[in-house]
Amino acid sequence: TLPSQPLSRIVEHTLETSDNEAAEVLARHVGLATSGQGSFAGGAAGVRDTVRALGVPLRGAVTYDGSGLSRQDRLDPATLTSLLDVAGSAAHPGLRSVMVGLPIAGFTGSLELRFDATDPGRGFVQAKTGTLTGVSGLAGIVTDRTGTPLLFALLADRIDPVDTLGARSALDDVTDALASCRCGRAGTVAP
Repeated sequence: TLPSQPLSRIVEHTLETSDNEAAEVLARHVGLATSGQGSFAGGAAGVRDTVRALGVPLRGAVTYDGSGLSRQDRLDPATLTSLLDVAGSAAHPGLRSVMVGLPIAGFTGSLELRFDATDPGRGFVQAKTGTLTGVSGLAGIVTDRTGTPLLFALLADRIDPVDTLGARSALDDVTDALASCRCGRAGTVAP
């Protein structure tokens, strides 16, 4: 036998490296735990049911898989920020690994090579990337100049493939602007 890493560490690794296969396996385990179905459909339904039970609004959400690679998947930015809010709340310490696993801009995982040394967001943005042909996203938390953590979800679609890097750069620029701003008061959280 070979003991597994703790689930929290697997979640952290999956988010940090944007490991689509691991995300699909995790979703299928959720499907097994909630309905006994470890399939694309079972995993997607299990994740939706679990997220809904946490009070996260799923208006307009469509999921066919756990990796997010289906071209039919749809998530509203409000769903992503609400999920981050729940995962970061003291009421759900079991979800801490979601926040801990988010890559740090300029330092770890899928954000290691993004954000130059002079970018305001470097070290102050923790976010999950999302990229498909014609689609780019970034969702996470950024700390502004007052020390206020701000949740964000930025999604762009219908991107001409030749503009993929430009779109990604634009998303990074928005988070840089958030890191540079004095958007909140210290001690408060603004979604």
